[in-house]
Amino acid sequence: MYKKIVIFNILFILVPCIVYSSNLVITTLDNPPQAYLENDVPNGVLVDIVSAIVKKSGCTCTIKVVPWRRALKMVQIGTADAIFNAGYTADRNEYLFYPSCTLITEKVIALRRKGAGVFLKADLSNAKDYKVGVGRGFYYGKEIQNAIDSNMFMRVEEVPNINLNMEKLKLDRIDMFFADYLPAMKFLDSMNSKADIELIVDPKTGKPIVYGRSDTYLAFSRKTVPNGLAEKINEELVKFKKTGVYDEIIRKYIKDYINLE
Repeated sequence: MYKKIVIFNILFILVPCIVYSSNLVITTLDNPPQAYLENDVPNGVLVDIVSAIVKKSGCTCTIKVVPWRRALKMVQIGTADAIFNAGYTADRNEYLFYPSCTLITEKVIALRRKGAGVFLKADLSNAKDYKVGVGRGFYYGKEIQNAIDSNMFMRVEEVPNINLNMEKLKLDRIDMFFADYLPAMKFLDSMNSKADIELIVDPKTGKPIVYGRSDTYLAFSRKTVPNGLAEKINEELVKFKKTGVYDEIIRKYIKDYINLE
């Protein structure tokens, strides 16, 4: 009789966890084309990818696009189960489980006025020649951050969004600005600005120069998601990235997408 009671109590504790984890609440920030709301419905590159791999793992998900601080708070206190587009930090690792596979690696490129002749070398060795724009609070990878911190550029101007960087560039107040590749391409498409603005490219390859890289993850709340489930979803992501579907999803949102790996 005692054994039956113990077993019943264990099942009573476990069953709600299993049912709860079958539908994951996943948060992220508004960051087109990775994630954004269209008629109050989440859309975007990472929305599609995350939804696909969660489904393949046998679960469903509800994705919430909210301000970034709220997104982090929700996974920290356990009102959300996971968050994506999250870079690794030691502080976040206290409450987030980071799997081995990156969801996407953000690639930092630079934009200039078309025909301006501005050319920042990949090693940043001529940084002193240029005035650059950056997004306030954005992290562009170790190399660029070190260059900013050590005053390698002629001048660095911070703005809250890419629109203001674009305006400053057109007004000749800056020579170039840094941006994440996918949002920059989406912005150029939506604003039809390609006649005035262009990416700085490597003359040898014709591809945009990548000045920095920053890995981001689908990370899981340590409060609500067992490591086993997180690893299962991670395995689906590993397999998914080996298929052509991953790049197909990106091209769905970015018609001129070039794989810069």
